[in-house]
Amino acid sequence: MKKDDTTPYHHGNLRAELLKTAAQELQSVGVEKLSMRAVSRALGVSQSAPFRHFKNKNELLTALVEKGFSQLAQYQRRAKKDLTPTEALSAMGIAYVNFACTHPELFKLMFSSQIYCEQNDGLSESKGEAFSGGEAFNELLGIVEEGIQQGYFQERPVQEVAFAAWSIVHGLAYLTIDYSRIGIPKDATHHLVQSALDVFMRGV
Repeated sequence: MKKDDTTPYHHGNLRAELLKTAAQELQSVGVEKLSMRAVSRALGVSQSAPFRHFKNKNELLTALVEKGFSQLAQYQRRAKKDLTPTEALSAMGIAYVNFACTHPELFKLMFSSQIYCEQNDGLSESKGEAFSGGEAFNELLGIVEEGIQQGYFQERPVQEVAFAAWSIVHGLAYLTIDYSRIGIPKDATHHLVQSALDVFMRGV
């Protein structure tokens, strides 16, 4: 019998440790090469242990996506703290791109149509919101609504303004993930995000 099959199940919070290790493996090898066996081996538990919490790889990926959107929302909450709506919108945009650059493989997985279509039908309402980015988008909606109410932004539909801002930042995030291929210096990321949002905010 292989060593992996006899490794004791000893982690007190195995689910959390599996997600942490899976995120590391995802960043290292990408989603296609990520496997339950590799996660088990890296964590030092039996190959059967992960199946106590995730019935297959797709379920593990779904949990990673849910956690990713929660982390993204935390990035945005920290970024906007104690700022005016205009300052907060820029700071949240930079935080969004920082998250994408720090966790590029997870970020791409979070917006993968394949994993979304395979898993979304079976999610509960609360998990569905987390999975679809509802928590992160609500942070943006809140700051846009506040900006309109306080006169920082023009009177326009909140969701339309928020979606436009997200579209700009999301596009920049994807571009900067692979900055070396298209010639964007890594240290220019903040300036590019700030410039794009400055142009956007002149119109709102």
